Amino acid sequence: MSITNKRSKGELSNAVSDSVAEEGRTVWELLAECVRLTSDTSYAVHGFPVTDLAKAAGSMNTINEKTALEYALGDSLLKKRSTVIVKNVGMNALADPLVMASTQGLVGGVVIISGDDTGVRGTQVRQDTAPYAEVASVPLVELDTDAVCRSLETAFAESERYSRVAILRATDIALNSTTREEPFPISSERRYGSLAERELSMEEGAERADRIFRGEADVPATIGNKGRILGLCRNCPYKPLLQFISDEGIDVIIDTGCVLLAKRKPYGIGVANYGLGSSIAVAAKSTGIAVTGDYALLHSGINSLIDVYGRGTPLLTIILKNGKLAMTGGEKCFDVERYIPWAGPEKMGVKGAIEVIRGPVTGPRTIVIETECPEGEVHEEIRY
Repeated sequence: MSITNKRSKGELSNAVSDSVAEEGRTVWELLAECVRLTSDTSYAVHGFPVTDLAKAAGSMNTINEKTALEYALGDSLLKKRSTVIVKNVGMNALADPLVMASTQGLVGGVVIISGDDTGVRGTQVRQDTAPYAEVASVPLVELDTDAVCRSLETAFAESERYSRVAILRATDIALNSTTREEPFPISSERRYGSLAERELSMEEGAERADRIFRGEADVPATIGNKGRILGLCRNCPYKPLLQFISDEGIDVIIDTGCVLLAKRKPYGIGVANYGLGSSIAVAAKSTGIAVTGDYALLHSGINSLIDVYGRGTPLLTIILKNGKLAMTGGEKCFDVERYIPWAGPEKMGVKGAIEVIRGPVTGPRTIVIETECPEGEVHEEIRY
C-alpha cells in the first residue's frame, strides 16, 4: 500500500504546536520536531542520511536496527506510539520483526522512518526500501515535503488501522530540502491495533492478518476450525515452569522455539511473539520478563541482551537451555553460557526459577535452566 500525503486544511487538529516553521528550515529539522510531538518513544541507529534527524528527535541510539524495532514493539504493547529511525540498509537488519509483526499484530502505532541514500553518499549500495512494504504487507507512506508532519501522522494512523508497522520513506534529497510549512497538526485521537488471539494456529494468524489488511471485518477464527495443533513433548521438563506462569497469570514475552507452543492451551502464556531472538528487547519495554531458548539467544537475541545490560534496564531473562534446536530437528546448539559470562548467568532448576520470578526485578538479571529433552519424544499433536 503506497500513500502520498497532501495537506488537508479542513482537517487540522485542535492540538497545534506553537512552533512556526522558519523560512529555509530543513525538512529533517521539522520532521524531528514532529517525531518528538507525535511519538511517545523513539529509537534509532545512526547513519547517513538520518543521523541529524535522529539526534534532533532525541531518539535512543540502539545496538542495531532489529533491537530498535523490538523496543518499539514492546512499547506498542503498552499502547505507546513509537518511531524507529534508520537508514536504508538498516531495513535489512530489522526485516524479521517487521514481517512477523504483520501477523502478530500490535497495539500502539509503530512507524519506521527509512532514510534512503539515493546518491550513495554514505552507503555501499543504492537501495530503495519501498519493496519492504510489499514483502511485509505493511503501509508505505512517502514523505511529502509540503506536509511533513501530516506524513508522519498518516503513517501512525495506518499502523494502528492495520495493526502492523508502517514505513515512512524519506530520501536524502527530501530530508535536506527546505520547507515553509506552517504550524503542524498533532492528532489528539489514537486508534489502537490488536494482537492475534493466542489460540490461533500459524495459518489462521496469517489469514487474520490478511483480512485486516484487505479492510475486511476481523472475524476471529478458532483453533477448532483446523482441528489440531502441535504441543509440547509429553514429558517436557519445562512444563512445571510454564504451568506456574500460567496459573499465576504472569505476563511474559516468549521467544520462537518450543516455548512458543505454550502460547496455546493448556498454558496460554505469552503476550506476543515477534520472531526468533525478539523476546528480550520486547520484554525490556513491556512485561519485564523474557522467556527464551539457548539457540534463540545465540541466533539474534544476544545483541538485545548486550543493549539491556549496557543500559542497566530492569529485565529478567529466563534461558531454557536444552542444548539443541528442538523445533527444527534436534540439531546441536553451542553452549550459551560460554558466550554470556558478562551477564553473570545464574544456573538453577525450575523451582529456583519460580522463586526468582516471584521476586522484584530491579535490574538486568539472567537465569539459565538446563535440562535434557526426553530421548525419543516428539511434540504432541493436540486435536480439538
